[in-house]
Amino acid sequence: MKRWLVVLLVVLAVVVLVSPGIVGRMAEKNLEESIAWAEGGSGGIRFETESFDRGWFTSQGRHRMVLSGGSLRAAVDTYLQATAYDELPSLIIDTRLDHGLVPIGSLNRESGSLMPVLASAVSTFQIDPGNGELLPLPGSLYSNVSLTGTTDSRFVLETGSFENEKVRIEWAGVDVALQTNSSTGAFVVEGRIEPVTISNDGEAIRIGAMSISAHQVRSDFGFNVGSAEFALESLVVDSTASPVTVGKISLSTDANVDDARLNVSTKVAVDAIIVPGIGDMNFVLDLALNRLDAASMQVIAGAFRQAQGTAEPEAALADLFPLIENDLQNIFASGAELRIDRLDVTLPQGKVSTRIIVDIPEGDSSADFSWSGILLATTASADIRMPTALFEFLQMMNPQAGALVAMGILLKDGDDYVMNAEYAQGLLSVNGAPMPIPMPGM
Repeated sequence: MKRWLVVLLVVLAVVVLVSPGIVGRMAEKNLEESIAWAEGGSGGIRFETESFDRGWFTSQGRHRMVLSGGSLRAAVDTYLQATAYDELPSLIIDTRLDHGLVPIGSLNRESGSLMPVLASAVSTFQIDPGNGELLPLPGSLYSNVSLTGTTDSRFVLETGSFENEKVRIEWAGVDVALQTNSSTGAFVVEGRIEPVTISNDGEAIRIGAMSISAHQVRSDFGFNVGSAEFALESLVVDSTASPVTVGKISLSTDANVDDARLNVSTKVAVDAIIVPGIGDMNFVLDLALNRLDAASMQVIAGAFRQAQGTAEPEAALADLFPLIENDLQNIFASGAELRIDRLDVTLPQGKVSTRIIVDIPEGDSSADFSWSGILLATTASADIRMPTALFEFLQMMNPQAGALVAMGILLKDGDDYVMNAEYAQGLLSVNGAPMPIPMPGM
């Protein structure tokens, strides 16, 4: 019995005292993989390791997230010109890692725990605007890296405020949970950002509470698939020059790859946009892109990211077509579908409803590609309906709108004006009247 007790004590000593050094190297490697994974899909964000001091029980690291360009290139260039700074703006991330199968080093800090993990970490943040003067940011990120490589993180920001000269920022708190796995490319985000107010010289922007939910994974084609939802309760721009009030804004997307075809659906709804002089407006969009060739989409997306990351992104984008032409043709030749099942815009005079479907069937892979052949094979339909009061308002704003009725594009249907269009085999029919359209190369 005593022998087994001795063995148990030795095992515990190894776990508590010896494992942290071994696990610390594993935790550092996991951190490096996570940074590489994040940088690979960042689109204009570069991560730099400024320091990493690995101890036996605890390690300290500092990383810099630099806004290097990509899709942010124009904003970054404008910022540098406005500030005259030589360096790019960046976010400094200081992280303390407590490692070991039993992370005893975490007990002397907030949110410490003896739960068996690869590493337990807490990160704090500072902003470098580009002049080297670091500005501390509120909030902390608490993370646990499991033995399987999954990282569970939680960002917490208590209620607070910040004031600098005439600008004042007030926030009611943030609580966002994030789970990532760099080996599978999976990540889950669930959280809520409470209301934020930014005021300056008697004017203010009031951002209502936001909720975020995303369940995604990196596909075999390099882009993320899965679902994401975002909701903003309200947005108010309190300005004497151009005040605007927006009600709830909601956005949801879903993407999946089925048999090497990418399918993407998006729903957007904006309630009660109040603009002085116009009145209340609502907007609803239900859009889907189906059967897109995933391999070609991967090439095109990669080409756009590469072009945006160059020193002159506008010139690179202008020269992009020859690089993606074959893949663009392959998407159309392989067949695809565009659906706008709902596009409703509501104004004080009434609601405009639109529905559009474009279907491109899969073509003969052995045949030579031609745009005219794609157009002949494509079928499409469009239905638009608007109330008479709204049409009369548009006609008052632009008298040329009356020509749409004279040409038969809009027909009176009770209290509404409607347009029903069908397209097939190069022939466009609007409200039952055929309208041949010229075909390129024919």
